[in-house]
Amino acid sequence: MNELDLLIFQHTHEPIAIKELTKKIHLSVAQKTVYTSIYRLEKEGLLTAKKQGKNLLIQQSPQPVSAYLHTILETQPHLIKKHIFSTTSLHILLTLLHDILTVKRITEINHLSERNTRRHLSKLHKAAVIIKQKDHSTPHTYIWEINKLQREILQFLEAYEEFRAFKISKSIDANASLLWVHGIDFLIKTPQPVHQKYFIKTGAAALNQYGMKLLSTEHIYLYTKRTLDLWDHAFLMVLSRKNDANQLRYLAYLYKKHKPDPTEFLQKGTYYDPQSMHLVSDFFLKNKETPQLTRKDITELERLYGV
Repeated sequence: MNELDLLIFQHTHEPIAIKELTKKIHLSVAQKTVYTSIYRLEKEGLLTAKKQGKNLLIQQSPQPVSAYLHTILETQPHLIKKHIFSTTSLHILLTLLHDILTVKRITEINHLSERNTRRHLSKLHKAAVIIKQKDHSTPHTYIWEINKLQREILQFLEAYEEFRAFKISKSIDANASLLWVHGIDFLIKTPQPVHQKYFIKTGAAALNQYGMKLLSTEHIYLYTKRTLDLWDHAFLMVLSRKNDANQLRYLAYLYKKHKPDPTEFLQKGTYYDPQSMHLVSDFFLKNKETPQLTRKDITELERLYGV
C-alpha cells in the first residue's frame, strides 16, 4: 500500500462517494489513479464498494484487519508517509512476527537481495516499527525484531497474517483448507492439484524422493519463496496431519535414517513445529519414549522402509 492507498483507506471509515473522497485526499492525483487505488484495496479485501442510487459508496471492509489498520492510521498518521505498508515491508514484518532474525535469514525467506532487505529494514527501523540488537552468537551481526511497544501494529500483523494467507489460498482454489501459517509462509490442502507460482507440493507425497514411499491422495502445498529440503518436507508432513501420531513417527524414522545436522534440525523444528522437534530430539538424545513415540514404532518402520 502506498501513500494514496492509505489516505483513501483512512477516509473510508464511513461510507463515502468517490467524488467526496477525492476532495478529502488533498493530493494532486488524477481520478483514474484514485479508481486504480480503490480497485487495488478492494481486491485486497480492505475496502468494499456498493451502489447507492447513482453514487458508488466506498467503505472499509468489516474485517478485523481493516479495524486494526484504521486504528494505526488514526493514532499514528505520520506512518502514512513512512512507506512501511508496502508489500515488501509488510512481508518483512510478517517474517519478523514470530521470529528474531538476521538480515541474511530475512533475505532468504523473502527471496530479496541483501541491499533491498537492508533498505526496507532501515525504513522500518527509522519509523520505530522494528528494533535491532547485537547477535552475541555471531560477531559483527545484528538481529531484528518487531518493536513490542507497537501494539497496534502487532495486532494488525497478527490479523493480516491469516487474512493474507486465506485470501491467496482462496484465490487459487475456493475449497482450499488453511492448515498452518507462519509469517509469509502457509500450508494448504486442496481437492485438486495446484500449479501456481510459490506453491510447492509437500507433505507425505514429497518424501518419495527421500526413499519413504507413503501412500497419499492428498494435495498439500506450502506457499513459500524458499527452496525446501528434506527437513522442511518432514516437518510439513507432520503439520499436514497434526493429530495423527504416525506423522511424528515418520519424522523420527527420518531423523534416525538421515542423521540431520543438529543445528539445522533445531532451526527447522523451531520454525515449523517446536513440540514435534523436541519429542523427536528427546527420544534420540535423552532416550525418552512417549505414548506417541516408542522404540517399537521405529523398529516397525525400519522393517517397512529399511534401516
